[in-house]
Parts: sequence; structure tokens; C-alpha cells
Amino acid sequence: MSRTATDFHTRFQWIICLALLALPVSVLAENNEEWEYYFTSYLWVTGQKGDVATIPPAAPAEIDVSFSDIIENLDMALMVFFEAKKGRFGFIGEVFHVGISADVDTPGSHFSGADYEQDLWVVTLGGSYQLTQNNQYQLDALLGVRHWDLDNTFDLDAGSLAARKVSERERWIDILIGLHGQVTLNERWYLSGAGSFAVAGDSDRHWDVYGGLHYQYSDGISFLAGYRHQEVDYDDGDFLFDVEMSGPVLGLTVVF
Repeated sequence: MSRTATDFHTRFQWIICLALLALPVSVLAENNEEWEYYFTSYLWVTGQKGDVATIPPAAPAEIDVSFSDIIENLDMALMVFFEAKKGRFGFIGEVFHVGISADVDTPGSHFSGADYEQDLWVVTLGGSYQLTQNNQYQLDALLGVRHWDLDNTFDLDAGSLAARKVSERERWIDILIGLHGQVTLNERWYLSGAGSFAVAGDSDRHWDVYGGLHYQYSDGISFLAGYRHQEVDYDDGDFLFDVEMSGPVLGLTVVF
């Protein structure tokens, strides 16, 4: 697919998604309930495992970095989640950014090894609709669009080919559907979980699941501890990003 066709496809996806997300606006305007806003700052100590393409004829580089290694190699991280709710409808947004540096393996004899730098931005916008709720549990349906912006840099060590440095940047979009649930254990503790997967977009495969335990410290503040696993398989020409990301999550939620 040409770059012009790819850009048009990306813009078309954004238009469709934003149109779908705008559907609840008229309903919200007629709803007399008050808005509630939730802001969560969290740390996802995610390990990464998978394949990232370098340059032909070299085979894809193999990444296998545990979350303990990520702490040692982390250059920068930003992770925030926002939700606005009014009645049954809501809007959600998430920004996830991580920059890491690590040594990776390069199969074959073309290169003997590589230093890998990753700068990844993932921005998600979506809407939610409350399917059911009582005093103990709540279940919401989710619809959203996820935008990926990935910058890979490989500093390749000499093998049968001379040493070189290669940088590649790709942007792509996925359309997601999913569910979010919450179960109250008592007045202080509750469980939550969420799962989503791509039903359209540029990734060949993408899904994301989370489960956690929350502690309600006060009316406006809660703490969370959980685990998140995400997989994405995207390729475009020589570019490949087929990676699993998983690890513990710690966070703080403020309601206002």
C-alpha cells in the first residue's frame, strides 16, 4: 500500500471512530445527572517479548526483556487514564508512553548483536455504555480507537555485514471493542477487570486485558494494584512489531 493510500486509510478510520464516539452526545445533553471525572496515574512495569524487524537481509531481532530488566533500562515513562461519566454513558482516554534501551539478539550471521532503543506512544480514545449495575457489580461496554506511534533504533554490531545504525518510525490505528467490570467486596475494597481487542485497523492482531484490586482510601481517592497483558502484531513492508507486553500495575485514582 502506498504512503498516500495509507494516510487516507488512517484518516478515514479516525473519521469513522470519532463519528461513533459522538453518538452519545445528544443523549448526554438531555441527561440531568451530574458528570463524574476519574483521573488515574499509574505505573505499568511491562516486560516485552517478541520480534522486531531490523533491515533485510537480517532476520528480525528477538526481544526478551523482563519487567525487572525494564526498570534498569527505562529511559522515560508516562501512563495516565481519564474517564468522564454521566448516567450510563461515558468517555475514556489513555496515554501510555515508554522509552527503553536494551541489548537484543540478532539471529543469523549478518550482525553479531544490537543495542535497541524504543520510543513508544499509545493514545486511546473511546466511549463506554453501562450495561448493568447494582450494589455489588457493574459492567460496561467499550468502543474506542487506539493510535500507535513507535520509533525503533538499532545500533547493529558487525557480522558478515558492516556495523550500522538504523532508525524506523511507524504510526498505525486499531479500532477496539471490549468490556469493563467491577465487583464490590466491601466498603473499602473492590475488584476490576477490563478486556479489549481490535476488530478493525492496521494490526494483524491486538488484544489487551487487565485485572486489579482497588482500595478506596476516601470518597475521592483510591489505590490499585493489578496485572496487565497486551499483545500486538503489526507489519508494514520490512517493518515488524510482534510483541507481548505484560507486568504489574500500580496506580492512584482521583475522583472529582
